[in-house]
Amino acid sequence: MCRENLPWSSPVYFVFLAGGFYFFSNENSRHIKDAEGMRPVSASIFRDSDRMEDIFGFQMAGRIEPVLKPEVHLRVVQKYASKFSFLKQVFGPQLIENPRFFLEKFKSRLYCFHPDRVYLSDNSNTSKKRSEIDLTTLFPREKGL
Repeated sequence: MCRENLPWSSPVYFVFLAGGFYFFSNENSRHIKDAEGMRPVSASIFRDSDRMEDIFGFQMAGRIEPVLKPEVHLRVVQKYASKFSFLKQVFGPQLIENPRFFLEKFKSRLYCFHPDRVYLSDNSNTSKKRSEIDLTTLFPREKGL
C-alpha cells in the first residue's frame, strides 16, 4: 500500500479460505486505513529459504474488505483457531464461542484480502521462474463466502 508516496506493508497471521486470505487487524491501523475505499493493495507470501534456487512464493494485488457475515466470521475463526492452536490454548473456547472476542480482546476486526492478480515465483523452475496463476482454478469459491 502507498499513502502520500510512502509505501507500507504489514505482516499478519492469516488463513486461506475460498480464494481469500482472512486476517484480523485494528480498523485504525495504517494498512487498513490505506486500503479503505477498495484501493488496490499488494501482498506477498514466501517460504523461508537459505538458497536462491529454493525461493518460492506468491506476489499478489487485490483489495481488502471487512467480513460482515456472521456465518463467514464463525467459519474463518474456527479455521484460524485450528491453524494457530496457541490462541485456543491461551484463550480457551471463548475464542470461537464469542463472535466479538477479537474485537473486545485485541480491538481487531476480521478482514479478507481478495487477490485479483497472483504471480507464483518459483526459482526451482528453470524455464519459467515467475508466472501468473488463477487461484480460483486451484481453489474454487465456496458457496456463501
